[in-house]
Amino acid sequence: MKLVSKFLYSLKQGIKGIFHNKTMSFISTISVTASLIILGIVLTIVLNINQFIKTTKDEINEVRVSVEADIDYDTRIDLKINIGKIEGIKNIEYKTKESSFKDMKESWGEDAYLLDGIENPLDDYYVVTIDNPENIKSISNKILKLGGVSDVEYYQDIMQNFLNISNTVKKFGGVLIIGLLLICLVIISNTIKSRVYSKKEEIQIMKYVGASNSFVVAPFIVEGFTIGIFGSFLAVGACIGMYGYILEKIRQLINSVMGNAVLPLTSISTSLIVVLVVTGISVGVLGSIVSVKKHLKV
Repeated sequence: MKLVSKFLYSLKQGIKGIFHNKTMSFISTISVTASLIILGIVLTIVLNINQFIKTTKDEINEVRVSVEADIDYDTRIDLKINIGKIEGIKNIEYKTKESSFKDMKESWGEDAYLLDGIENPLDDYYVVTIDNPENIKSISNKILKLGGVSDVEYYQDIMQNFLNISNTVKKFGGVLIIGLLLICLVIISNTIKSRVYSKKEEIQIMKYVGASNSFVVAPFIVEGFTIGIFGSFLAVGACIGMYGYILEKIRQLINSVMGNAVLPLTSISTSLIVVLVVTGISVGVLGSIVSVKKHLKV
C-alpha cells in the first residue's frame, strides 16, 4: 500500500510539473518528436535498402546471357557447352522468351492486363550463376565473346550502389541523430532543471527528513518519461502516416518492378514503434536524471 501511494505521489507531481512549465514542456516534446521523426526516416530507408538487398541477393551472382534470335537449336546447345567451360560457372539455366513473358505477367499481379495484346519484346536467354560475384565482370566479358550471344547483363553495380547508399545513410544519419538526441537531452534537462530549482528547498527538506534518492527523483523521471513518450508517439504517428502515404502512391509501380523488395507498412510499423518509443523514453528519463542528480547531495 505504501508503494502504491509513493507511485501515485510521483505520478501526480510529475504531471503537475509538465503543466507548471507548459512552454518548456511543449518545446521539449516538439524537439523529441522532430529528432525521432528523422530517426524514423533513416530507419525506414536503411530497412528498405536491406530488404531490397535480401530480396535480390541471388541476382548478384547471376548473369543474363541473351541469345541471338536467328541461331538454331544445335548452336544454342553448343553455346551452353561453351559457357560451361568457363571457369567459375556454377549453373546454367535456359529460359525461353515465352516463359519469361509469362513470369512478367504473373509478377505484375492485377496489372497483368496491361500487357495483353503487346508483342513479346523479350529474348531467349541463359541464366548463368557465378561462384564468386567478384569475378562476374571478367566472366561476363568472356561470355560476350562467344558466338550466338547478343547481350550480357548483370546487376553487381546496382547492388553495390545500394550498399554504398545504405552505408552513407547509416553514417550520416547516425551522426545527425546523435547530435539531435543530445540537443533533446539538453532541452529536456533544462526543462526539468527549472522545475528542480523551483522545488530546491522542498527537495533539501525531504532529504533532511530522510527521503530516499529514488523518492525525490521519481516525480522528475515521470515528467521526463511523459515528455519522451508523448514525443515518441507523435513521431511514430508522423512516420507511419508518411510511409503509408508514400507506399500507397508508388505501391503498384514498386510491386510490378521489384515484387517484395519494399517492406509493407505492418513490418515498418513494428520497428518504428519499438525503436522510437524506446529512444524517446530513454532520452526523457536520462534528461531528468541528469538535471536532478546534483541536487540530491545536501
